[in-house]
Amino acid sequence: MICPRCLNEDPQYFYQIQDRYYCRKCIHYGHQETSIQLTYPNQNVDYHLQYELTKEQKRIAFQILKRYQKKKDTVVKSVTGSGKTEMIYPVIKYALNQGHKVCFTTPRKALTQELAMRIEKQFTGIKPVIVYGGHSKQVDGQFIICTTHQLFRYRHCFDLLILDEFDAFPYAGNNELQAMLKTSIKGHYVMMSATNQESDLLLKRRYHGHDLPVPKSIVVPDIFSYFMMMKLLKRYRASKKPVLIFVPTIKDIKPVVKFLKVVGFKVYGVSSQTENIKHHLELLKENLYDALITTTILERGMTVKNIQVIVMKGAHPIYDCPTLIQIAGRVGRVVPFNEGEVIILSYFKTKEIRQCIKEIKALNA
Repeated sequence: MICPRCLNEDPQYFYQIQDRYYCRKCIHYGHQETSIQLTYPNQNVDYHLQYELTKEQKRIAFQILKRYQKKKDTVVKSVTGSGKTEMIYPVIKYALNQGHKVCFTTPRKALTQELAMRIEKQFTGIKPVIVYGGHSKQVDGQFIICTTHQLFRYRHCFDLLILDEFDAFPYAGNNELQAMLKTSIKGHYVMMSATNQESDLLLKRRYHGHDLPVPKSIVVPDIFSYFMMMKLLKRYRASKKPVLIFVPTIKDIKPVVKFLKVVGFKVYGVSSQTENIKHHLELLKENLYDALITTTILERGMTVKNIQVIVMKGAHPIYDCPTLIQIAGRVGRVVPFNEGEVIILSYFKTKEIRQCIKEIKALNA
């Protein structure tokens, strides 16, 4: 027996009630709600950008479209801050205008919300259906934007599925989510990330053409890293540069916040448990905070101009190479602030730190 949703084959997860079988491995995601397959007439969908894509962005966008027209799946590696979302618009427009059913999915709720806001503003002729935890009153339509957790609703449903940030938690390493994504596709997929090793298409430069920031590793005992952090933060505050200070766990937030407040900084701590993170990001942008102390919840999906980054306890296992690359990618995203500092403080220089620096230098070469 194989679960048609999560592809589980382990008999210990199956149980029977009357004449129906259930899979305990994926039932907690909920019941499928879109078993009826609707057809959609050809549309008149278009999108409008207030800026022009670069030559390289146009090349990648054209290749993605051509591969879909040839019924090919595509994996794209595109460096952080390269504008990969916009490169997917031509294939979305084409698919919708052909009457195809399209899904744009991301692993995290915050990423999905931001993506939905952008697409609703930039696309005309179609109103996407937005689905995530706590926002699922309407779940079906021709164009779905959802978190990967919501894919349990859509079995053999999508002609085109786009997965952004497929290296991100909680999708990465989650067999059930990966299986549900696979079973939701009846056509072809485009998967995008900044850190995957294998890809069909590669974009190495940011839209503004400047290099990616190369992290600087400073070896310092954890107990002295607080004073190094304070020294850096004083310099950034003098220049009115907002700062993200990454810590490995939620429990690490409180002592850093307490220390920095005692020495006179305006700071706030955010994590997956924080409500309305966007509000605190806005306060950071307005220089009402000197810094946000954050877990890896802010490693991706956000842009703050002129941001500087400090990584505390950089030797912690949570800071693998892909995570450090994403964290470094917060810096230098916006012209004219296309440069900035990424400082990793750790009691030794780990293999992951060295690999992160090596990979970013290779992309800049």
